[in-house]
Amino acid sequence: MDILIKNALIFDGTGKSPLKANVGVKDSKIVYIGKESFSASRIIKADNLVLTPGFIDTHSHSDFTILADARAEGKITQGITTEINGNCGISAFPLIGEVFERRVLELSSFGLKGWTTLQDYIQLLKENKASINLTFLCGHGNIRGAVVGYKNLKADKRQLSQMKKLLKKQFSHKIRGLSTGLIYPPGIFADKDELVELNKVVRTFGGIYATHIRSEGEKLLSAIEEAIEIGKRAGVPIHISHLKTSGSENWWKIDAVLTMIESAKEEGMRVTADRYPYTASATDLDVFLPSWILEGSREEIIGRLKLRDTRRKIKKYLQTRGRGFLERLLISDVLFEGDKIFEGKRIGEITDIENASDFISDLLIRSSLQVGAIYFGMSEENLERILSKPYVMIGTDSSARCSRGITAHGKPHPRGFGSFPRFLRRYVLEKNLISLEEAIKKITLLPARTFKINKRGVIKEGYFADIVLFDPSELEDRATFQEPFNISKGIKYVLVNGKISVEEGVFNGNRNGEVLL
Repeated sequence: MDILIKNALIFDGTGKSPLKANVGVKDSKIVYIGKESFSASRIIKADNLVLTPGFIDTHSHSDFTILADARAEGKITQGITTEINGNCGISAFPLIGEVFERRVLELSSFGLKGWTTLQDYIQLLKENKASINLTFLCGHGNIRGAVVGYKNLKADKRQLSQMKKLLKKQFSHKIRGLSTGLIYPPGIFADKDELVELNKVVRTFGGIYATHIRSEGEKLLSAIEEAIEIGKRAGVPIHISHLKTSGSENWWKIDAVLTMIESAKEEGMRVTADRYPYTASATDLDVFLPSWILEGSREEIIGRLKLRDTRRKIKKYLQTRGRGFLERLLISDVLFEGDKIFEGKRIGEITDIENASDFISDLLIRSSLQVGAIYFGMSEENLERILSKPYVMIGTDSSARCSRGITAHGKPHPRGFGSFPRFLRRYVLEKNLISLEEAIKKITLLPARTFKINKRGVIKEGYFADIVLFDPSELEDRATFQEPFNISKGIKYVLVNGKISVEEGVFNGNRNGEVLL
């Protein structure tokens, strides 16, 4: 026996009541669960600790940061042992033509040179072994961008055939499905019929359709309706990314949103969703501009932002969003060194709201559009309702970062370091939204089943030894909007594929993750 964990309170991931037992690990697998004791190379005394399967981050964006710094400290120290990447229509493959051009700045900021195919990318991951397991969706933006580009055009029959052929090629490496980001270019330019046709390819490979829907605010209901229709017509399960009602004027729509999802499920559709346990979202600042500005190359967009007529239209557009919208917008990350002083500050703290449109345009120009923003626009009551639903999982919606090094820049959303402990502490142990048994299932077995991740997500003999041990009395998320790189408390031990990577809450440097294909 390599490791014997003694006297743990086991929540096995299935939703069953916990049991006190010992767990034996040999090589990469769980080989024993029961009351007997054995000699082992390492014994962990787990009195007063809860033992669960490793947490699965259903919605991650570590596609590039994981190569820049494979430690993934922010993820593994909150108990995450597996990530699903390639979300919101953005994946690390294929990187062809205009898609590669769009990623050059991001890649170079992490010291990466780039690649072309999924096969090349997987090889890089294997050479630069991560601390966590990684699996992937293919971004629709990569497929469309490679074939159609970033123009506001309807794909013709030839282009659609090329996209389908390119998508089929990605499935040769057993990716989990297709993702869309329908508020980002080029996904914003795709119509429903295109998405149905591509998802018919997904269906032939038994994959899933994960979607950042076309609107999470004003047109939320029609966006949910579109997602369900795409799933129904293509015959694929759908997964709604970071389910929310954004903007106080849209909070009332929660009843209709949940009714639509649950009605589809009652009709036999497989519909799931994920959510991070915060009421602030985070994305690229340029997403808050009118969609017509985002067409074409980076240089073309920057050229438009310099035009007086464009700025006049941006100002008018932002005025329709209301003064409160700009006051709730925080700058989280910029590329231009001279603007680093603005990170962690809201627009209203930096400039007069009347001049905000010019400030935003100038900020984007100086950082070549590489500006992150956090928006405080969601309802706590709606968040609790969403988190309590049995078909909703937890996703950080964040890239893997570390508290020091090349990925420790800006003031990113604290969800990258705190999501899972926050969910368990605040919403389960304190607010009792759901039982701890249900909560553990939501972050282990449910995502494993949804995304077809074999032999993980359950504490069971013969399954991979991805294991978390935490102290419920100490569990706490410590990352904040001003100090986003603070490591959580209470996650005592984390095992990945049978090796200990976190000991007494500290990452020990072991990188034992696998690429799950």
